[in-house]
Amino acid sequence: MFRTRLKIAGVIFGLSVLAVGAASSAAGQQPQQNSNAAAPSQGRAQMRRMMMRRRAMGGMMRGVRQLDLTDQQKQQARSIMQTQFQSTQAQRQELRQLMQKRRTGTLTPQEEARAKELRQQLMQSRQGVRTQLMTVLTAEQKAKLEEMIKTRRANHEKLNPRKRTLL
Repeated sequence: MFRTRLKIAGVIFGLSVLAVGAASSAAGQQPQQNSNAAAPSQGRAQMRRMMMRRRAMGGMMRGVRQLDLTDQQKQQARSIMQTQFQSTQAQRQELRQLMQKRRTGTLTPQEEARAKELRQQLMQSRQGVRTQLMTVLTAEQKAKLEEMIKTRRANHEKLNPRKRTLL
């Protein structure tokens, strides 16, 4: 059940990437450059995280393409994701600042509790978006998504046999 939700979240995240990309290109936003002078080890860690995200998003995008969404479904998904993106922007920015404090070692216990609270809020928001996006899919697309999730789960268990849940 948890893995199914996780896989659905992956596909929905792929939809969100489409929506955010469309929203930023429509608004004419330029990508922001990091002006912070990071230590070499921090730069490598950032690069590693960025590459992992790209790799994960590539897989999600393949999954989204396999669902054969109509233009109307794509537009609905973009609208849902854009609304969520804008409504959580302040929370995400605050969390980024708290994580920067954590990396520098200046995070207080109160700020740590606030970061945890922000993560919970963002997770609940993502779950709400996931529910909304599932209503956009047809029954056939939902069935195809479930099949894709089962296939991915089987492949994952084959490749990682030692990582099993103890439930």
